Amino acid sequence: MPNAENPISLLENLLKHPGRVVHELQQKQASVLAGWLLLFGIVGIAIYGTVVGAQSGGAPVKLGLGTLLAVLICLPSLYIFTCLGGIDAQLRSVCGALFAAVCLSSILLIGFAPVAWIFSQSTDSIAFMGALHLLFWLIGIRFGLRLIDATGRFLGARSKGHLRIWSVIFILVCLQMTTTLRPIIAPSKTFLPTEKKFFLAHWLDSINGK
Repeated sequence: MPNAENPISLLENLLKHPGRVVHELQQKQASVLAGWLLLFGIVGIAIYGTVVGAQSGGAPVKLGLGTLLAVLICLPSLYIFTCLGGIDAQLRSVCGALFAAVCLSSILLIGFAPVAWIFSQSTDSIAFMGALHLLFWLIGIRFGLRLIDATGRFLGARSKGHLRIWSVIFILVCLQMTTTLRPIIAPSKTFLPTEKKFFLAHWLDSINGK
């Protein structure tokens, strides 16, 4: 990758030539690149959070923190599933692949931010805005997980099953994290919730107006 140490070049290649980024993550400077990718990913999620939290105000911090926690929680299982899938990869390479996936997802979310902002200014429906943000997030995370899958193939994975199982786990953790750190869209008197709740139960309560 030309100018591998340039952060702007890193983002540009992540969008246009993700294979170059995957290759660089196997080289000596992988730790530096992984650090930039994680930083850009968290900052990008927080930027999108300013649109999500147009009514609550605390969304940028919650989304950035929630993303970081989800990454740290799921990183050990990703490394284990990578090894079980027949991939002889170092931990730094696995970290880099996960950070690159988060970064790519956050870039896509920033691209969706103007669309989300238009709807946030024209409707007060918490359920609709929640569904819209969820749709955008699912699109973003889909492209991110495809990058992890491509990294697995690049490193010689024998099958896709292990990484697909981990992808489901990662999505569930992220969805639960949004409920753990609620409210994200609606305003509230408390910064964090006062009761535990499963994310599906929280969605049903939000749809029913509870």
